[in-house]
Amino acid sequence: MHRKFFIIIFFFSLSCTGNYNIFERKGFAKINNQNKILSSFPKGTLFKITNLKTKDSNIIITDERVDNLGSRIISLPVNVYKDLNINKDLPLISLQTYRKNKIFIAKKVKMFEEEKKIENKVKLEKIKIYNLKNKNNATDKIYLNFGPFYYMSYANQLYGVLNKRIINKNMISKDYRDKNYLVTVGPINNLYEYDKIYLKLRKIGLIGFDIKIQ
Repeated sequence: MHRKFFIIIFFFSLSCTGNYNIFERKGFAKINNQNKILSSFPKGTLFKITNLKTKDSNIIITDERVDNLGSRIISLPVNVYKDLNINKDLPLISLQTYRKNKIFIAKKVKMFEEEKKIENKVKLEKIKIYNLKNKNNATDKIYLNFGPFYYMSYANQLYGVLNKRIINKNMISKDYRDKNYLVTVGPINNLYEYDKIYLKLRKIGLIGFDIKIQ
């Protein structure tokens, strides 16, 4: 059983790692009042950030590296939330790094530095965000999808592990189709509940899930 369990952990660790230049990940953002973009990547990293609800996107550059963001994939200032119409209750985004291109980076860095000089003069903590595009967000729920797996045996092993780790076993479900086996945790009502489940999953290395909001 332990051998099978470590096979699952290894599978998910591979799914979460990759070449630095083509890093892509979906997850929740964190809001901050520091007027800085904070990530686990080095200062100056370029990302394409996309609001997965509205499909609004932009290019951002990180101001500072932090060691631990917990269950969040990046920490953003209020003005970025506003520009991309990100829902602060369920701030689901995707991040994608750009390949290093000296001409492209030079242009983007220059634009960003000029914009920051203006933004620093504004007291961002007084800005309130009203997302008029998403009036029904209060009913949205979070679902964590594991898979799809080609073999049912892998999905069954994962299902068994989750049943031991998730307190509310009614949240764990299967969607088994031929060579397309999916295990889902949800519905999760809010980010507070998500954080608690994320911490449980991180302890056993099972954070290679896909997040859906519906």
